Amino acid sequence: MLYTLFNSPSSCNFSLLLNLLNKNDDLLLIQDGVIAGLKNSIFIKEIIKIKQEMKILIFAINDDILARGLNINISKKIIRIDYIKFVDLVIKNKKQIIW
Repeated sequence: MLYTLFNSPSSCNFSLLLNLLNKNDDLLLIQDGVIAGLKNSIFIKEIIKIKQEMKILIFAINDDILARGLNINISKKIIRIDYIKFVDLVIKNKKQIIW
């Protein structure tokens, strides 16, 4: 399943989102959701913990990272993708949940 985080993790129930993730799910950070990928943040620490337990992949739209001036501040654990890869994720994951 693909979970897509559009909002800042501080303005949604981020803990609930992480609790819903299952093994082999994909998490996409898009728009203000890329804030969850900031290195050394509490959000990325929670994501990394879940990633190790569930073997999920975490993606972020690179254009959204750049648009927010976060290029050097995003964790290396995040896989940066473009919109073509985003379409591939949507095709791969028949079910999706948007946050």
